[in-house]
Amino acid sequence: MNVKYFALAGLALVAVGLIGDAVLADTPGETAFRNRCGNCHSLKPGAFSIAPDLTGVIGRKAGSAMGYQYSPALRDAGFVWTPEKLMEWLASPHNTVQQTEMPFPRLESEKERAAIIEFLNQRHAK
Repeated sequence: MNVKYFALAGLALVAVGLIGDAVLADTPGETAFRNRCGNCHSLKPGAFSIAPDLTGVIGRKAGSAMGYQYSPALRDAGFVWTPEKLMEWLASPHNTVQQTEMPFPRLESEKERAAIIEFLNQRHAK
């Protein structure tokens, strides 16, 4: 066999490996979502554990994911989830909807909140 052939084949495998790693690498928002939200929220439609799934949350009326039992306060909140409303919510859920039953106190980092919202908006919008 030709040495050039093996060298090119080796470079191709390395390139494919690097591209594959880049494609599989988490974005900052995905990492933040997994670390801050993923223990309770799913990104699979209709998959509820402790909390509703967040697929399509941006553009959805608060408290309206089918099949999830929301607190009356969130069910009756009367707003639609927008990036701005999510920013407010993640900064302080209990200031956004005072009687919410969500046990999460707040996410202090504005940068982390913005990354999560961007992730949800880009990959999981309605």
